[in-house]
Amino acid sequence: MDLKQLKYITVIAEELNLTKASERLFVSQSTLSLFLNRLENSLGVRLFDRHKNRLVITPSGQLYVETAKKMLKKKKELYIKLKINQKVKSLNIGISSWFMQKIFAEIFPKFQVLAPDFQINVAEGRAATLLNKLKERELDSIIIGRKSLIEDEHYQIEILKKEEMLFVLPPSHPHAQIASSNYNDPPAADMSLLFNESFALAPHDTSDYQIAAQLLSDYHMNAHIICELNNTHSLCQMVMNGICLSILPSYCVPRDMGLLVCRPPRPYYRYLLYLQRRVHKPSKEESTFLTMLFNTYKHYYDSI
Repeated sequence: MDLKQLKYITVIAEELNLTKASERLFVSQSTLSLFLNRLENSLGVRLFDRHKNRLVITPSGQLYVETAKKMLKKKKELYIKLKINQKVKSLNIGISSWFMQKIFAEIFPKFQVLAPDFQINVAEGRAATLLNKLKERELDSIIIGRKSLIEDEHYQIEILKKEEMLFVLPPSHPHAQIASSNYNDPPAADMSLLFNESFALAPHDTSDYQIAAQLLSDYHMNAHIICELNNTHSLCQMVMNGICLSILPSYCVPRDMGLLVCRPPRPYYRYLLYLQRRVHKPSKEESTFLTMLFNTYKHYYDSI
């Protein structure tokens, strides 16, 4: 059996579900089912018992999987020794978005199973800092929020999301009727009702703050900025507790806190951009990682 098949059987044992295992391995469920059937037939033993959509590992299967894990571990140890004088495949990526950093933390363990020898170095920071590091070739690619699009022939640029900036209110707010829980198409607000509010915003050197400040200025609002926080969840918790309001990109507002949102009469947008140096040629592992990251981001709220 080759190393790829060893990985297949260990992931099947971890998930005990062919659909979930196939998603992690980026193969079809039918391919994985055929692999397992052929393996069991060639061995002449049952590795898993089938119970509806769930697999139950047998004693023989347990022994087989434990041995497969040991072999994969030996392979990893060998590769580490062989790569002492070789260049290890890696990706140096900068991420300014707190939300995208959160998603990275969620998907990285799954990616590591697929490419245990691939190294990802993440730099966190403001957009301007990451742009400079990309220019100086300290980073291969970056994910940043901007209030406008970037045009530069040195980079390949992809718009991951064009997000409308929304007012975020607690359900207990005296003017809660001007907002709703429809995060995709909220109502336009009567700005005079929010004239004297207190706000907690993203840090002043971020695009989110700059757009929010422009919005408040355009409508001549007597806003009080009481706090600047880089953590979107903490901002939203302050709003939920009735301490203040906030102005956030629509996709960054948590869907499970019961917050209400509304929009200004005319739209203001924040663009989440992916930039990659044109001379950088992504490896297969890097492409797999970015596909996982972007797909998880774009479909994060699909099940809600």
